[in-house]
Amino acid sequence: MSSIPPTIRVENLRFSYDDKTTTEGPWLLDNLTFNIRQGETLGIMGPNGCGKSTLINLLSKVYPPHDGQIFIGKQPLKHMKQIDVARMIAVLPQDIIMGFHYSVKEMVLMGRAPHQKDWAWETYEDYEIMEEALELTCTSQYANRWFLELSGGEKCRVLLARALAQRPKVFLLDEPTANLDLEHQTRMLDMLINFSHRHGSTVCIITHDLNLVGEYCDRGIILKNGKVYREGSPKEIIEEHTISDVYRATVHIGENPSSGAPHIFLKPQHALPHTSNDNTSDRGTSNA
Repeated sequence: MSSIPPTIRVENLRFSYDDKTTTEGPWLLDNLTFNIRQGETLGIMGPNGCGKSTLINLLSKVYPPHDGQIFIGKQPLKHMKQIDVARMIAVLPQDIIMGFHYSVKEMVLMGRAPHQKDWAWETYEDYEIMEEALELTCTSQYANRWFLELSGGEKCRVLLARALAQRPKVFLLDEPTANLDLEHQTRMLDMLINFSHRHGSTVCIITHDLNLVGEYCDRGIILKNGKVYREGSPKEIIEEHTISDVYRATVHIGENPSSGAPHIFLKPQHALPHTSNDNTSDRGTSNA
């Protein structure tokens, strides 16, 4: 086990949206404990409603936990200023609501805001970083377009460019490939992993795509009922019994012949063999 301290440490975390929560619950996240290690790519999985997106809001100090602690390095998150959190952590949300029109260039430059002092104008370095982020996400051609006029996939790539421009220690990505076509899924993930290795960043991906975790993540965590159900390498945790128990789905786990990563194949009910209880159906009767 590495002696390098974790980038993020979560200890006995509890959270609920219910104002009437007692010490017994109900808890959306219940006594959650795990680490995000420095430099790794971690995938967090689980069924709908298990608290994955809420967890991102807790890790980025949008919501305070009801109980437990979150540490960024050795510092308790609750004692950090939001501007300092923004310098450390970049968030790629599933959805974004914009009340004003911003150009794509302005959206990406927002990623530099945590590093600017006293409302100063953007520097030459800020513009250089913005241009690099646009190029990496294949969005340079949209630089002068309005963000709200883009398609869902184009918006996702611009938001990723903004996160890259932030130059954080940690990326928290909520369903980063949900609106992307196959070409841009692989292109964006390959780029992000290479970028994180080059800059020493840590990546945490919240996703329903377990095959994505198998291909790109060093480690995975599966949530169930607000707790960590399984934790380990993709090959250790992506297995048939676990998927059946957590997702109530019948699957076959194979292997990607190119990478050796675990790959999930669905077993839809309509494709499963079934037998008829009526042995005489579709048969003629014999009068011999």
